Formats: sequence, C-alpha cells, structure tokens
Amino acid sequence: MGKRTDKKMRIAVFTVIALVLLVLIGILAYWKIPSRRESMTWARNLEASDVAQIEMTVMPSAEDERHRSFEEEEFGDVVSLINQSTGRYIRDPEPIMGMSRTLYITMKDGTEHTVSYNGYLVIDGDSYADGIHGYSEDGESLEKE
Repeated sequence: MGKRTDKKMRIAVFTVIALVLLVLIGILAYWKIPSRRESMTWARNLEASDVAQIEMTVMPSAEDERHRSFEEEEFGDVVSLINQSTGRYIRDPEPIMGMSRTLYITMKDGTEHTVSYNGYLVIDGDSYADGIHGYSEDGESLEKE
C-alpha cells in the first residue's frame, strides 16, 4: 500500500509543478507576444529602406539635448529597435511620469508615424506594455551619437 501512495503522491506533485510552469509560461507569453493591431504590425515590419527621415525628441532634457535628427546610415539601428516591439495593447494606460523619447518617422511615401518610449511603448497613439508595470525598453540606446 505504501508504494502506491508514494507513486500517487509523485504524480500529484509532478502535476502541480507542471500546472504552475504552464501558468507562468502563459503569463510570460501574454505580455511578450506582439499584439496584432495595425500599429504593432507596422512597427515589426518596418524596413530602413522605406524611411525618409527620423527625428527624436527627449523630454525632459537640457535644451541642447532635446532634439536629434538621425542620419540615413543610422536608420538601420533605429528601425532594428522598432522591429523588436512587442507587448499587449493597453486601452487606458496609467499615466507615468518620467523620461520620454519620441521618434517621428517620415516614410518615403510621405506617411508619418510616431513611436514613443515613456513607460509604455506608444505607436501611432496605441499604447503597449510588455510587463505588468509598463514597457521595459526606454529608448535610451537612441541617444548615443
């Protein structure tokens, strides 16, 4: 009788561990799988060859560090960061105070897009979070010259 009980106990423990792991994987996937909204699809499929101009504003910042225009040879790095966009659409994001980096992207066909890192990822007005407290990327790498 003892061997059967041990076997049932091991199966129960294994089942509980497997369920906990599945829940954790599900939570991670919920935040990390990209949304299928039009703005996210655009961001993940953006190509540097389609871009005519990229400018960035940083707020708050010193007057001489507030604006940056990227050179054409830098478009690939900026587009690469934008292509990594991920997260869940947030309908009514909580306001977050702090640093904001906003990219203004003009396409060769004349259309304009904005991508902002301000605690959330905001693409053309749609807010995304890749974790419970907002978005993990803050766009800091864009400030390097």
